[in-house]
Amino acid sequence: MTREEAYADCPSDSYVEFYGGQWLVVPFAPVQQPAFFTCLPGSGRASRTNRFK
Repeated sequence: MTREEAYADCPSDSYVEFYGGQWLVVPFAPVQQPAFFTCLPGSGRASRTNRFK
């Protein structure tokens, strides 16, 4: 696929990238936060950090 073909075939939910000597149309992937990064009020994390105060 040439650069022009890649950009012509690229939908709005994708982007074009040159990788491995060829042009690729890459769809945007939803980003998911790993559960251990999620800090919710009352999840128990606050109680562990507050015990040192």
